[in-house]
Amino acid sequence: MAAILNDYEEKDKNDICTVRTAVLAGLPVYFKEDASEVFRTSKEEELDQALEGAVSITAVIREDGTSGVPFNPLDISIVLEDQVAICNVKSWPDAVVLLFGLLYALHLSYPKKLVTFFEFVQKVLLNLEDGKLRPKLLALKNELVSE
Repeated sequence: MAAILNDYEEKDKNDICTVRTAVLAGLPVYFKEDASEVFRTSKEEELDQALEGAVSITAVIREDGTSGVPFNPLDISIVLEDQVAICNVKSWPDAVVLLFGLLYALHLSYPKKLVTFFEFVQKVLLNLEDGKLRPKLLALKNELVSE
């Protein structure tokens, strides 16, 4: 989390996309989930290898940041079932929303390593499907609502 916040401190905090990117990058860390297989960064010359995988968002970056958070990507691609489903997405938050929408609309399972992240987006942020929240989700929801 410290690396994400350090990278965020160097960015323009008046840009809502920067704030959203930092929040979305921090959620898996908060939930203690490994986002490395789903949220990827790659340099242009390594892009073909990075686009392999069942479900992922791959951001093309100029250089490696300390946190791996793509605040200013050159391009972003969304991969579903080993195929590029959408490319030329310009911001990380847009890519996360598009991936969520595709997974939800196509009734695909959430990536196993990010189930809590996607459930949080579904049940707390988007208020889809009322039901009981798992303790981690409920705790964060209560913290957000109380402040």
